[in-house]
Amino acid sequence: MNLKFFCVFLIPVLVTACSDIKATKYQDISDLEIPPEMVIVEKPKVLIEDSEVIKKTGLGKSVSLAGLGKEPVIKIKKTFERSWAIVEQALKLNEIEITDKNRDEGVFYVLFDPDAKQAGSKVTDTITFFFFEDEYVEAAYKLTVVWRDSDTEVTVELIDQVSNDILDDGEDEFEDTIDAGTKLLKTLYKTIKDDLPLD
Repeated sequence: MNLKFFCVFLIPVLVTACSDIKATKYQDISDLEIPPEMVIVEKPKVLIEDSEVIKKTGLGKSVSLAGLGKEPVIKIKKTFERSWAIVEQALKLNEIEITDKNRDEGVFYVLFDPDAKQAGSKVTDTITFFFFEDEYVEAAYKLTVVWRDSDTEVTVELIDQVSNDILDDGEDEFEDTIDAGTKLLKTLYKTIKDDLPLD
């Protein structure tokens, strides 16, 4: 009987007493080291803009230059409306003078001289004028922008020579003019492919 009494009453009392001692022993945290407070520093917005936002320029593989032999053509894989705006923007970036344009007919009339230094200084232009002979003469060109099948094609045609020569002797030099139409298309192609700012 004493053993049953011991098992029924005294074992639970002893277990409860032991558990109270353990609980109080580990509840006291005054001897533990407190970690320092960490300050969270946010990344500055300027660094995010500079490193994570990359502005793309140029159409890359969406534009190609074909037929460099007799009739060169720029092919743009965009709609006519978008291609029209792209060609106009490329002309303005290269400071090529647009004398007239007709969107309904898909034509730009421009003046182009490959020898002219678009960003050159007046001193450089003067030295070039006196010591080097211009291979090309400024001439008027007709750029035609046409939608064909799955892309827009841009072609060029020499239409007239513009003579601004002070020593012009009145002779017709149009037949001796070197057609710079291919150079015009190459200039536009490079700008559209590599340098055109994209929205």
